[in-house]
Amino acid sequence: MRNKKLCFDDILLIPQYSELDSRTIPNISTQIGYLHLETPIISAPMDSITGKYMLLVMDKLGGLGVLTRHINLLDHDELAIQTEEIQWAKNHGALNIGCAIGIRGDVDRKAKTLLDNECNVICLDVAHGDHKKMYDAIKTLVKLKDMYQFVIMAGNVCTPDAVKRFAEAGVDAIKVGIGPGAACTTRLITGFGCPQFTAIQEAYQSLEAGYGGISIIADGGLRTSGDMVKALWAGADACMIGYMLAGTNATPRVDGRKMYRGMSSRAASGRPDIAPEGIEIEVGDNGQTEEVVSEYIKGIRSGLAMCGAENLNQLRSRTDYVVVSPLSMEETLPRRS
Repeated sequence: MRNKKLCFDDILLIPQYSELDSRTIPNISTQIGYLHLETPIISAPMDSITGKYMLLVMDKLGGLGVLTRHINLLDHDELAIQTEEIQWAKNHGALNIGCAIGIRGDVDRKAKTLLDNECNVICLDVAHGDHKKMYDAIKTLVKLKDMYQFVIMAGNVCTPDAVKRFAEAGVDAIKVGIGPGAACTTRLITGFGCPQFTAIQEAYQSLEAGYGGISIIADGGLRTSGDMVKALWAGADACMIGYMLAGTNATPRVDGRKMYRGMSSRAASGRPDIAPEGIEIEVGDNGQTEEVVSEYIKGIRSGLAMCGAENLNQLRSRTDYVVVSPLSMEETLPRRS
């Protein structure tokens, strides 16, 4: 069974003896490059998820927001928009701010502009990261480390070999996940991908052999705080979420509406020359972002408490998982009537 590639729903973590006095005790802080985050949650660089308000909320809660590239705004200067939103968040007290850029065009100019405006995480964000142009872009960013202190985040990939190539190229944080996102159709359109739990686990194992200090970001496939706990057990240093934030008050409106859409959808990419690999999902009012994320934080702490773990390292060392049958989810979900 261990040779099978697994999704989050395929496994359950095993409870262990605990001496913790309270579920509030576990420390869920993490390290992303040189950044210390109190919360292992990152908002996805999607135009329907992360704008200036999300940057502020995520920083306030100890996590990180990664600003979208605004690739849907084809008639606007994306750097001007990003710079304006960075400065707004900075003026309102945000300390850590991530910004996504693509691998085409003048990567050096884009990165310098964002770094000069106090962004401290540059995320190279493409659907298939294991590509020559990605490695060229990484080399460009690595050279900027002589002038700026910042984290190089890049993705997405889902294989151990790609993770190693990213590590050797100089990336600080690697986004793992091909096709598991709620609005992503990459697996349906292309037939490629890897079940997310296994992808994270194999990424972590590939870095254990000589690539210490490089962070893994679980990107996609996360629907609950329990999924986040499973991802963190598998080796993720943080979880990047989109759908779990959709419709909350800090998310931007797109075309005047609250929605959740994949950034490779036709509406977002604006590219009729390639098959769309994302969809749009209408969402309603899903409450206050700060309250929603706070509940996820409580859920992660409760997960650690189930095995008596005081921190993320102990979570990985104190328990194991079991592979469950397809009927497990029916047993797991609460009954509504």
